[in-house]
Amino acid sequence: EEATGKYFPASNSAAEVRDRLVAACRRHGVEFSYGAGLQDLQRQPDGTWRLLLQGGGSVAAARVVLATGGLSFPRLGATGDGYRLLRQHGHSLHEPYPALTPLLGAHPGQQQLTGISLYEAELAARRAKAGGRAQRTAMLFTHRGYSGPAVLDLSHHAVRALERQQPAPRIQVQWTPHGAADWEGKMLEGGALLVPSLLRREGLPQRLAEALCGEAGVPLDRKLSELRKAERAALVEALTRYTLPVSGSEGYAKAEVTGGGVPLNELDVSKMQSRVLPGVYVCGELCDVFGRIGGFNFWWAWVSGRLA
Repeated sequence: EEATGKYFPASNSAAEVRDRLVAACRRHGVEFSYGAGLQDLQRQPDGTWRLLLQGGGSVAAARVVLATGGLSFPRLGATGDGYRLLRQHGHSLHEPYPALTPLLGAHPGQQQLTGISLYEAELAARRAKAGGRAQRTAMLFTHRGYSGPAVLDLSHHAVRALERQQPAPRIQVQWTPHGAADWEGKMLEGGALLVPSLLRREGLPQRLAEALCGEAGVPLDRKLSELRKAERAALVEALTRYTLPVSGSEGYAKAEVTGGGVPLNELDVSKMQSRVLPGVYVCGELCDVFGRIGGFNFWWAWVSGRLA
C-alpha cells in the first residue's frame, strides 16, 4: 500500500496469512492440539514441566512458551488464561485493560453524525501531569461515539482513567489542518458567504459543520460579514480545541490490543524467560507492552516470540 508503506498479501486475505504460518509450523514438525486449553503448569523434580489440559490429559515439556494473547476480541476465543496462570504461579500483574479501542460519547451539537470520516484531524489527550498526541489523523464517528486510528491511538489515556474511577483526560480535536489564526483570518475576510459554507469549503463535512455552528451559537444563516466577535471566538474554539465528551469505551470487544500484563522487570528480556518460573517464556500481549496503532503490536508479537 504505497500511501502508508504497509504490506498485504496479494489475496488481501487474513486467512492466507494464518494458513501460511500454520503450514510453516508443520514443515518444522510442530504438532497442534485443538480444543486443549491449558489448565495448569506443574514443575517436575528434574526441572521440566507437565502441562495439565482442560478436560483431562497432560503434556510433558522441557520448556514452555506462553503465547496466549490478551483479552481482546473474546468472540475469537480470547480468555486471558495466560494472565491467570502467571499470577497463580507468583508473577505480579499490571492490571490488564482494553487499549486501542473505540470511545463512547455524544457527537457535537447532540447530532447523530454516524459514518462521517475525517482524514486530517489532530487529536491530543490533555491532563494535569501527562497526556499525548495521536500519531495518526483519521477518525470516524460511530453509532455510539468515535473510532479510527487517531482515536484508537489515544483511547488508553481515557480507558485507564475510567477503569481507575479517575477523571478522564480531555481529548481535544482540531478538525482540520487549520489552526486558530488561520480560521480567524478566513472569518475576518467577511463577505456574503454563509459561515457553514466557509467550513464546508475548508474541508468539513456539512453535518459536522452545522453541528459545530450549533455548539458555538452561530445561526446557520449567518454571513461572514455579520459574524459577531463572540460568535467568531466560540466557533474558532470549536474548530481547533473541541473537547470530545468521553463516557466510556467499547472495551475488549473491539480493542485491538490488551494493555497491562507481566512487568518486564520480572522477565529476562534477552530471551523473554520468566525470572519467577525458570523454563517458562512469556511473549506478546501477556507482557506489559503495547504500541500505537500501525502494526507495532504485531511487530512486538513477532520480536518477543522470536526471542522466546
